[in-house]
Amino acid sequence: MRRFLLLLIVGLGLSPGTFWRFELPPPNHEQILKATPLPLPAGERARIGGAEGPLVTGLWKLSSPNDDFGSYSALLAPDDRTLLALSDRGAYLRMAMPPRQSGTAGIGAILPGGDHFKHSRDIEAAAQDLVTGRIWMALEGRNAILRGNADFGDIRAVSPDAMRAWPRNSGPEAMTRLPDGRFIVLSEEPLAEDGRASIGLLFSGDPLEGGEPLSFTFRPPEGYNPSDMALLPDGRVLILLRGVRIGIPPHFAGRLLVADPATIEAGKSWKWEPLAELEGPIPRDNYEGLTVTGGAGGGPAVIWLISDDNGAQFIQRSLLVRLEWQEGSGVPRGSRE
Repeated sequence: MRRFLLLLIVGLGLSPGTFWRFELPPPNHEQILKATPLPLPAGERARIGGAEGPLVTGLWKLSSPNDDFGSYSALLAPDDRTLLALSDRGAYLRMAMPPRQSGTAGIGAILPGGDHFKHSRDIEAAAQDLVTGRIWMALEGRNAILRGNADFGDIRAVSPDAMRAWPRNSGPEAMTRLPDGRFIVLSEEPLAEDGRASIGLLFSGDPLEGGEPLSFTFRPPEGYNPSDMALLPDGRVLILLRGVRIGIPPHFAGRLLVADPATIEAGKSWKWEPLAELEGPIPRDNYEGLTVTGGAGGGPAVIWLISDDNGAQFIQRSLLVRLEWQEGSGVPRGSRE
């Protein structure tokens, strides 16, 4: 009987076309997004990183039937009412900032046509010029930087010489554009000789216009890798870190750091200050996208985080987190690792 059952299982596995015939559903391109608010604790318990840390002011679960929804690894704020998330499947989500969400959104492919292999479409970071609307996207699988207009038209690409030797699965993971037009790019995995420090590049201008970038290192806390970056109103940079924790069940860990671009030096380690760990009122998840809004006139900066569900929406979620942080509180302007 055991042998018969084994043969039956093998036969079923080798003949899926015979025993299992399913018609694929038609493509779903509905421009529908549901932002479901999730409960948060009240009072000081809703802060992360101590009494002066960021205040958690919103948490939403995002969902959509659209085939291009999910796997978001980069986040931008084109204006003070809109969020733009980009995925490692080469797609975008353009949505109103909650609680303005109306149920409709723009969802679609950034790179239509061509091949659908992840390494050709894996957008892990993005930056935008809010004056021209131009968007730059870092592709991890190709170690390339793409540039297009606000509607993803006229897309061009470059593979900087300084990034050609980066492994395909450890390439540009975090990127931001400074007010003077310079770009900072960080690799995901440690690539330096000591095995801990990620490689950092500081471009003097648009990476697509050429020029040799300044090379430095970035040494995050042990067990973490850079995941995204965003510019703070005072000119410093907020850095999102992610770590994987093996346990039962395994889970992700996250941290926020603050660093000053003025301290970047060729061949040296970029100094940073810790801001907060992503814990407490924030659910553990794979947070990969980061952007910052507000902060003008001395008001609090608004920090937005989005998680990457890795295309496994039955076990992971696309979460959107809103934090408020008064710059200067809890993080001195010194520098340390």
